[in-house]
Amino acid sequence: MDAITNTFALSCAIVVVLCAWKIVNMIWVRPKKLEKFLKNQGFKGNKYRFLFGDMKELSMIFQQSKVNSKHIDIDDGDEVLSHVVGFPLQSLKKHGMF
Repeated sequence: MDAITNTFALSCAIVVVLCAWKIVNMIWVRPKKLEKFLKNQGFKGNKYRFLFGDMKELSMIFQQSKVNSKHIDIDDGDEVLSHVVGFPLQSLKKHGMF
């Protein structure tokens, strides 16, 4: 009876450790490896931040667009782009694409 209980407990512990490793790998190890790979390829970008990512900057841009809201001229493409896709546009400008 003790051998069966010990084997079952060991099996449960192994399953828990494997599940924990998969979760850590998914939310920390893999994104950090990707960040390092892209950096070695010459890409610049924001560092990986666990859980929240770029949400702080994104919310600040939305707040600024609400405060600075005005009627925009549809003929001015840059102004329309900055209102419609503000965060991706700012990110591309920041990291040298435009």
